[in-house]
Amino acid sequence: MGNMFCKLKKEEKEECLVRIEFFMNSKKLFLNKDLCLAQLSEETGITGHKISYLINAELRLNFNDYVNLKRIQYLLENINAPILKNLSIEKMSLICGFGSRASCFRALRKHKGKSLKHFIIGSHLS
Repeated sequence: MGNMFCKLKKEEKEECLVRIEFFMNSKKLFLNKDLCLAQLSEETGITGHKISYLINAELRLNFNDYVNLKRIQYLLENINAPILKNLSIEKMSLICGFGSRASCFRALRKHKGKSLKHFIIGSHLS
């Protein structure tokens, strides 16, 4: 049985992805450690199945990795900003939407191939 979303037009795929990105970024939904497909679906008005399909097919990521990449991006962009500066790694991880310091470390290793220390050399945690 073929995937029901395969027939989506390029424009519709792009429109949906732009919408997903817009809500993820403007509302910083990824900062919620419990963010799930259902919530993203509610925010965007796009079904969870469709979101999942688009993230997989177009971005080559599963939903968790997609969300964790957003968290990593936020962490790295704000690592020396007042919002994160001088916080423990545990607190930093939680503020960025990770469930724990360990899940933050795992995501960094998986997606960046480096540890958090690599990004904060010269800052308060080195």
